[in-house]
Amino acid sequence: MDSVFIWIIAAVILGVAELFTGTFVLAMVAGGAALAGIAAAFGAPFWLQAVLFGVGSVASIFGLRPFLKQALESERRNEGGHAFGTRAIEGAEAHVLETVDVSGGLVEIAGDNWTAYPLEPDQVLEPGDSVTVVEIKGATVIVWKQT
Repeated sequence: MDSVFIWIIAAVILGVAELFTGTFVLAMVAGGAALAGIAAAFGAPFWLQAVLFGVGSVASIFGLRPFLKQALESERRNEGGHAFGTRAIEGAEAHVLETVDVSGGLVEIAGDNWTAYPLEPDQVLEPGDSVTVVEIKGATVIVWKQT
């Protein structure tokens, strides 16, 4: 079997294995295997392929992996990034358009109208009140007004 295919198969196996670990180590080694496969495709001798595999793997583990890991962790904690989707709405200020009570109501959040329910069942929010979005459940929001 040609060494190009061996390196490609190794890269694919390592990439698939990375899906189960989530550590980015196997992905970096897969990148080294892909680099060696490219060298093999250009006719490089096996010793050069092996050197490129090792250097590419080590360089990406110590050079690229820390940045990828930090970016993933910061996204999980939502640090340094902007919330998007429904997470951006949680904690936002809303204005009551129609009375909000246990049977529902209508609030405006950033120009959009949402069906709303109060966080506390005995709370009744009147039109014009400013409230805070506590939670999103489907297409409705749970709101709360400090008293």
